[in-house]
Amino acid sequence: MANLTKTQDVSVLAHQAVTHPGSVVGSAVSVTTHLAAWIVLYHASVEVTANATPAEFHVQLTPYASGDEGWFTAVRFDTTTTAAPTEALTATEPIGETALAVASTTTFLVGNIVYIQDAGTLADSEWGKLENVVTDTTLDLVDGLTAEKDSSDFAWGEAEIFHAFLDLTAMARLRVYYINRAATGANSHIKALLVRGDSIG
Repeated sequence: MANLTKTQDVSVLAHQAVTHPGSVVGSAVSVTTHLAAWIVLYHASVEVTANATPAEFHVQLTPYASGDEGWFTAVRFDTTTTAAPTEALTATEPIGETALAVASTTTFLVGNIVYIQDAGTLADSEWGKLENVVTDTTLDLVDGLTAEKDSSDFAWGEAEIFHAFLDLTAMARLRVYYINRAATGANSHIKALLVRGDSIG
């Protein structure tokens, strides 16, 4: 039976804050020797303002091994324009905790993606899925926190996770381009990760 070799957690767009209007072009990643990949893109608004137009993720490929010629958009995702609800956490929540204490749960919906913003260390912010909402008491996640949070941190609703499968057999490089053109809108936190299928043998 053939074995698949793959590489996980390849960062193609670092976890970062983006001020609107603005754009970010991620570093190009060589995919010359790789077969396929899943790409996962994360987005969260961190201001309570509706975007006049959606922000855009462009997953781009090029057949060229170097230079800036030939980039094209293979997959595009548009983010929501809905203003994100937010609520401060009211307690220190340890790693692994699924019930986040808050004073109000208004407009947070079961099944939605939330962004738990770490006010001190951006890299400790994380995305999670709401399994349950206990009215004006807790926001309950499907999976536990990967980093401790405290009462200086915030939960944001209307966060998003996009994903796509990519055939890389005939391409040389990959990158992610993010742009928010909205003159009126929210600043955002974003990141993108790749899992590559490297070989079968």
